[in-house]
Amino acid sequence: MEDSSDLQSPDVPDDFQPSRYFMESEETPLEYESDPELWSYSDETSMTGPDENDYPLTSQQKITRQEKLRMMALRRHLDQLSEKVLDTEYLVTKTREELKTCRDKVEALEKERDEVYNSIQEEEEANNMAAVYRLRSKHEKLCIELEAEEAMEKEIAQKLEQAEFELAKVQVEQGKFLLVEEDLQKDEEKWQKERTDIAAQRAKKETLKVLQAERRKKNRDKDHIAALRERDRKHRQAIVAARRSREAASKYLKETLAKVRREEAEEEERNRFEMEQRMQTILSLKQNIGANRENLRAIQARDRYLARQAAEAEDNERHELLESGENPDEILLRRKRLRNFEIDQQEFDEDQRDKQVDIVSRILKEEKQMKKRMQQYPQLWPESKRDRERAKRLGRPRRKARIGIIHETSGSSSMEYCADVEEAAPVHKPSSKLTTVSSDDDDDFSPYGVTSRDEKGSDSEDRDETLAKPEFKGLWDQRHKAYKVPKDEEQKFNLTHYQSKMERAIMTEALEKHRSGVVKKQVAAGKEFKGCPFYSKPDVIHFKDFDVGKTYKKKVILTNVSYSVNFLKLIDISEHLKNFVNVYFDPPGQMSAGLTCEMLVTFKPMINEDLQGEVSFLAQTGPFSIPLICSTKKCDLSVDKDLIDFSTQVIGETLKKSIMLTNKGALGTKFEFVKTTGMRPTTMTSAMASIGGMTGVDTEKSASTIAKEEVDKEDAPKEGDGVSEKDEKTPEPSEHGAPTTIQEEGGTVSGAPQPENEAADDEGKQEPEEKEKDETAGSEKGLEEKPSSAKSGKSEVQTQITDGEDRDDVSTGSVSLGPDDLEDISNLDGMKVGTVAIGYIAPFSSVKLEVIFAPTIPGKVETDFEIRFSDPLSENISVKATALAIDVPVWVERQNVDLKICMFDRLYQDSIVVNNRATTALRLRFEVCKELRNHLELLPKTGYIQAQSQFSAQMKFLPRHSLIEEGGRYFDKETGVLEAPMTIRVADQTAPVPFIVHAVVTTSDLEFDTEFIDFGFCSIYESVVTTVKLTNKSILSQSFGFVNLPDYVDVQPNDGFGTLLPIETLELDIIFNAKKAKEYNFELTCKSGINRDFKIQCKAVGVHPPLELSNTVIHFAATALCDTSFASFYVVNSHTSANEFTHPVPRIGKGEIAPVGPTSFEFVVPEDTPLTITPRVATVMPGKKCCVSVKFTPILTDRAVVDEAVRMITRNLEAKARKEFEDAQLAAIRSAEAAAEDDGDSKGKKGKKGGGGKKGGPGATSKSPGKTPGGKSLQSPSSMSGPRPVTPPNPEDIDPVSDDFAAARGSLLRNYRGNFSSYSIPCFVASGSPGDPGTLPYSVHNTLYLEVHCPTVKPSVVVISNHGRTTTDFGEVSIGQNIIKSITIQNISDQQLDLKSSMLDTVGPFVLLNALRPLQPDATHTLLISFTPKQGKVFYEVLEIRCPTSTLPITLQGQGVSPKVSLSVQDGLLDMGYVLAGEENVETFKIENTSSLSVSYAIKMDSLSLTKHVDQQGLPLFIKRDEKMKSLVGTANFNGRSVFDCTPVEGVIAPGGNQEITVTFAPDHSSDYFSDGARLSLFGQDESHVIHLIGKSREHTMYVLGGDEITPCVESLAAGPLPEEEEGEAKPQAVPVLLTFRSVGKEEGHQPATRSIEIGCIRTMAVSQKKNGEFIFDNINAITAKGFQIDNQKGMVEAGATKTVNFTWVPQPGHDPNATVEASIVLNMKGDIAERFNVLLRAMVVSE
Repeated sequence: MEDSSDLQSPDVPDDFQPSRYFMESEETPLEYESDPELWSYSDETSMTGPDENDYPLTSQQKITRQEKLRMMALRRHLDQLSEKVLDTEYLVTKTREELKTCRDKVEALEKERDEVYNSIQEEEEANNMAAVYRLRSKHEKLCIELEAEEAMEKEIAQKLEQAEFELAKVQVEQGKFLLVEEDLQKDEEKWQKERTDIAAQRAKKETLKVLQAERRKKNRDKDHIAALRERDRKHRQAIVAARRSREAASKYLKETLAKVRREEAEEEERNRFEMEQRMQTILSLKQNIGANRENLRAIQARDRYLARQAAEAEDNERHELLESGENPDEILLRRKRLRNFEIDQQEFDEDQRDKQVDIVSRILKEEKQMKKRMQQYPQLWPESKRDRERAKRLGRPRRKARIGIIHETSGSSSMEYCADVEEAAPVHKPSSKLTTVSSDDDDDFSPYGVTSRDEKGSDSEDRDETLAKPEFKGLWDQRHKAYKVPKDEEQKFNLTHYQSKMERAIMTEALEKHRSGVVKKQVAAGKEFKGCPFYSKPDVIHFKDFDVGKTYKKKVILTNVSYSVNFLKLIDISEHLKNFVNVYFDPPGQMSAGLTCEMLVTFKPMINEDLQGEVSFLAQTGPFSIPLICSTKKCDLSVDKDLIDFSTQVIGETLKKSIMLTNKGALGTKFEFVKTTGMRPTTMTSAMASIGGMTGVDTEKSASTIAKEEVDKEDAPKEGDGVSEKDEKTPEPSEHGAPTTIQEEGGTVSGAPQPENEAADDEGKQEPEEKEKDETAGSEKGLEEKPSSAKSGKSEVQTQITDGEDRDDVSTGSVSLGPDDLEDISNLDGMKVGTVAIGYIAPFSSVKLEVIFAPTIPGKVETDFEIRFSDPLSENISVKATALAIDVPVWVERQNVDLKICMFDRLYQDSIVVNNRATTALRLRFEVCKELRNHLELLPKTGYIQAQSQFSAQMKFLPRHSLIEEGGRYFDKETGVLEAPMTIRVADQTAPVPFIVHAVVTTSDLEFDTEFIDFGFCSIYESVVTTVKLTNKSILSQSFGFVNLPDYVDVQPNDGFGTLLPIETLELDIIFNAKKAKEYNFELTCKSGINRDFKIQCKAVGVHPPLELSNTVIHFAATALCDTSFASFYVVNSHTSANEFTHPVPRIGKGEIAPVGPTSFEFVVPEDTPLTITPRVATVMPGKKCCVSVKFTPILTDRAVVDEAVRMITRNLEAKARKEFEDAQLAAIRSAEAAAEDDGDSKGKKGKKGGGGKKGGPGATSKSPGKTPGGKSLQSPSSMSGPRPVTPPNPEDIDPVSDDFAAARGSLLRNYRGNFSSYSIPCFVASGSPGDPGTLPYSVHNTLYLEVHCPTVKPSVVVISNHGRTTTDFGEVSIGQNIIKSITIQNISDQQLDLKSSMLDTVGPFVLLNALRPLQPDATHTLLISFTPKQGKVFYEVLEIRCPTSTLPITLQGQGVSPKVSLSVQDGLLDMGYVLAGEENVETFKIENTSSLSVSYAIKMDSLSLTKHVDQQGLPLFIKRDEKMKSLVGTANFNGRSVFDCTPVEGVIAPGGNQEITVTFAPDHSSDYFSDGARLSLFGQDESHVIHLIGKSREHTMYVLGGDEITPCVESLAAGPLPEEEEGEAKPQAVPVLLTFRSVGKEEGHQPATRSIEIGCIRTMAVSQKKNGEFIFDNINAITAKGFQIDNQKGMVEAGATKTVNFTWVPQPGHDPNATVEASIVLNMKGDIAERFNVLLRAMVVSE
């Protein structure tokens, strides 16, 4: 029903006239208005729904369609006016409210302004200026706001005025339609009443249809019951037939089983016999192997014995030459060179002969091939063709040219070779080595025209010059050392005799027998290798789509795929390919399994032909070949379909269908799309009338060239004047077998293809064969024959060519047909070619061709079309078009309804559109075959189709599983294909309208490979994964998904959702993660895309371990080799209470709860893993956690490094063996030359005597190059065995600290490709503390697992110095010594690296001297490391070179050794004694090195130290009285020179050595306080020893030593008083010397006190001075009275010596112990001068 919204629909144009549809019934015509879904099921109604505005056409109807539209428009306009009035009134009301609000606000602002103004006045009177200013500011703001509100008030007032104006206008407009609205309401009520009547009629009609549907349902049920009964009857019949078949089959089955048992017994007996034979064969093989081993040992012993004999003979000869006084090296070397020279000379002569023979064979072969090509392609040599025609006219027969080739050798032998060549030019004599004997010089002919071997009109000199540059370049150049086939496989030619076919066959057989002996079986590990030993990449050498004149190259890689070492040798290529294909192959020699070698194949095509051949090789295990194919550019033409089915077409309609012509080749061609059905048969076509008849050569020529050739052919004589038939040969066909056209006696005959081998055997002498062509067949094939006139006794064919529009008349025998004899039926069948009929198809392109079908008469039409091409090698393509033209008025748009692929128990719908071209309505009845009525339904079953309109029926297809049995012949059980024929019955029409429903029915099942999954015990911290397979049994893709999964189950990939392709099996991972400790029983549901469920039962037990890991998965970053990465996690013991009601407790399923207390764990790291876990075993208390660290250090295993070292050493040994072999070859060549020279000199005279025979006769042949005149064979370099076998080293002999091991490790680092490893480390958990190692009482179910992902990459930086070692050992270094070593690193990555280093110990001995810099790829950088130990111990540090991707650890280690030296100076004091001022004294001492290292020393004087002034700033010693002297420096010289000097001051002392140091004491004035300190420092460090140097100086030779100090020990810097000069001689002033005596008083008496002084004489170097000195004491009696005694009163002192004088004091009796006894005595000394000393004696008594 239509609601009120229909009245507000958009305006409908007045000229809109909807069509009317009627339903016819038996009573009265009724209007039908309903949903198309409802009325489409009617049996007797139109399939076109009625218009909703139609109602019964009665006399009361007054409202027309135009009136309805006007009513709707009017109602819409009135509603719009009402809405507009409401909107305008709302706007006016709203604007008024806004105006009122604005006025209220203005009044409030004015009131507030007045109040502020009054406040200002009050504050001014109160003189409150701060408030005044504030109020004034507020007053200004209020004024501004008031002005704004007033302006807004004016705007709102204007807006209100405008809104009131608009409201007035709308109200006036609405008032105009007041009367019209009343009339409109009346009309709408009338219309509503009419619609109610229509609805009542429709309800009545629908009730009738319901009754009809119930009646039809009853009929269907009755039919269904009948079908079921029929099916039961057939089933009973099938059971009876099956029972009878089973009885018959059981009889034959018994016979078959008996026969099978007999055959099995015979087979078992035969297998037993074969097994016994195999056992006997194995035993005999074992015996043969043992015998062969003994033979090999004997042969090896013999070879060693012969080698020793040869060496002994050479040594004996050398000794004999030495004894005779000759130089054995020179003689042996000369002999060796002579032998080598003779061998080279023989090889050179033999090579010359072989090359000349090869030249002759190539020339002959080339002549044959070029002659054959000239016959096949005469258009390529127009000059030769004219010469041949000229020769025919002259009638002069050709004679065979005889080529004689005489080869003259340096000796007395000569050989000659002659051959007959037809139509060959004379071969001239190059360099007096080739002589030509020709009987016809003027009849020179060459297929190439003028070539290097045939130039017309040139003299002998020109011919000689031409032959000097032959086509085969390099054959006469002796310097070219190209690879040649070994002599045992070269083709030998005996120039004195041309080999016959039998001889060649015998030679081939012998060569094959020899090769079969070369081939050996290859057995490895008891398995024999079979098959091709080398794999070729590519496997077929294919030069595709080549152009003539261009050069193509292909590189072929040959890989040894046999089990062990193999050899490879190039044999040859196919004979017909040698002129175009060159193979460059350098034999690689011995090749191990898996190694490859390269071969370069060069192809330079000269002709546009397809070539096929092969490249033959010989391996140690047998020969093999590689196919070689050279294919020209061709057209690969095809169509997408060769049958065009227009199906059923009604007369008067036009239908177009297209086919796609595709060219997959590299050659383009012209095409012509013609209709052959109804075409007039013709025998010949014009020259250019048919594109398909043109050849490839014709298409390349221009029109002018073709015309010129036609004129030349017409001018040619029609009869061969004296030309024999032998002069003209039938050309050989091309490889494609395309027929060729040849010229015979001025006619044109098409020849059949001839086999190439037959043409080669007959040398092109095949007689032409004439064949008669069928004209009709020729016209259908589209072949074009060139216009010419042929005359023959057997047949006569005459063709005339005109330029008319139609083809010319063709006479065939006595039958002649005119152009009107055949009727053109192309206009009758309605088939014709589309717009594209002639065109050009480019390479690798497609062209769309159309076929148009416009039938005019009914009937079945079958028309043939043909696509013709200008390419002669492309066959015509036939296309057939079929159609059925009918004049039935009712027809179906789709004759084949394809439902594609359908599933069982799914509903599929489609519509069947039926067309009626008749002018009356027709009744239709849809019928479905009986077998498919339960699955396929057409609704409605009966209907009426209006005149010239359409009818749409709905088809429902619901295939059930019973379709397999009920489908019958319409359903294929194996493929599931359904072809259901449907029929439409038309009233008053005999022929029904058929159409077919196609469908492929498939199942929708998904199948799991298991129905039950047991996950076992699973920890709540881990996941258990089980893989299941899900298979799609349907041929349609199906989406699936696991739904309603528990939270502890996950399905991957894609969370259990995905799509399965047809018949695809997908592996799914079911992941179970227990949430708590309990037993799990659950079900997994997999739902398909069509809402089908597939279930799997699952079972598991949850385990809650006592401990837990903070992280169960550790992902290490990409770590380079030798780098280290760290990660940490915690082992947590959260089990603090056994109350299971408050929190989850550790247990296994529903088992006992784990006890609360200390819990131990143990990580078991698998062996040979780069992981370290610390700690591995520990105990965790309740509520605590333990930190565990994991270190990942990827390293190379020792086994991998050892294997790489073995490979590298083996390669080096092989290279060394090859070098030795090459040297041996060179030595063998030189020895052979020397031997040849010696033999030539010794046999020279005999050779001259033997040369008197006939020159050039057979008896004068030269000796074999392989033997010497003495009969001894000389070993040529090529016959020597290969390099000596290399024995790889034993891996156990590789020392891990050797250079080979380090180099192998560096090689593996540089070539490392990266690795990713994943390790699962179990953690066993047990309650309590651990006991003995390995005895942890753990439960397997409580095991935790730590998964570690370890990616390993290649390091970016490696060490390349010191064979790649990363450890730098400085060894033992003395303390203070500085050693610098360099370490070179290289960037082996492909990007720039910014390097940084770790911080070394700032107070350590290692120092990085140079800075790092960015490294470019493959760049290197050298690090300088300094080692300066300061202590005597072992130092170890790691320097890390860091880059963004890796870290390179460099280990630095060294040992500091403390140097030990000893001095010969006692107590560190060296007294230089007394020295005269101005003279010097020299003393020596030794420094001995008692350590194991060399010691560098340096002696530093304190007087030269920079800190001397600071050290001397303290108080003098006589004031401070400090026993420790801060400074050892004493009095200095006045002249500024050092008082003490040591030489040498620095040096190096070897271990166990010593160094003598010379100390010089040179004072310049007299003093007793000369001193200095000599400090000995080792390696520049602090001093290890201090030597105190002291000395005294006097002005004169005599001195007194001893006595008490009476003056300070520091020399005063003040100037002393000058001695007064007295007149006359005066005694010298006495120098005081104080001696203090202390006598110990005892009860029994006083002990005597003794003091002594030394009187010395200084040795002087002055000659004038006195050497000895004298002394004497004066006034001795004066001191004797006081108890003093002197032992020596006077004496003499030798120079350089001292004399001691002892003083003794004994107190006198009655001496007062408190009194001091004082006395003095004068000491006179006489040396160089006389001196006086006043010795003051003071004595006292002291107690003990």
